[in-house]
Amino acid sequence: MTTSIAQTPQYELSVNKIRNRAYLTINGFWRGPEVVPEYLNDWKKTIAVLSPGFTLLTDAREMKIHPASVRTLHEQAQTMIVKAGVRRVAELQGDKVAEMQLDGVSKETKMPKQSFNTQQEAEEWLDS
Repeated sequence: MTTSIAQTPQYELSVNKIRNRAYLTINGFWRGPEVVPEYLNDWKKTIAVLSPGFTLLTDAREMKIHPASVRTLHEQAQTMIVKAGVRRVAELQGDKVAEMQLDGVSKETKMPKQSFNTQQEAEEWLDS
């Protein structure tokens, strides 16, 4: 049972409390933080309903590379997620340049992330 936290044209955030898992879908190009003004607040709401040791499945297949100002926003969100006690993060990738960008941010924030080609592979890894 998945509960929606936020649904915008740029992203969707939801949680499955039973699995202690968050789901993030990133859509398209974000020209700046002003197009996603509630992003960090939505992450706070998401983390509030999960327990430490939670997992995250990010679907970035429709994401386009973001400018530096948005990269900073992703760093802030990831730092919050890591501090809240994320155990594992599985990421579905599409665009190779966007993948390199997300990998760079994850290295800086020490996010325990691995990339996958299918949602099934990602869910199985998160469940293990």
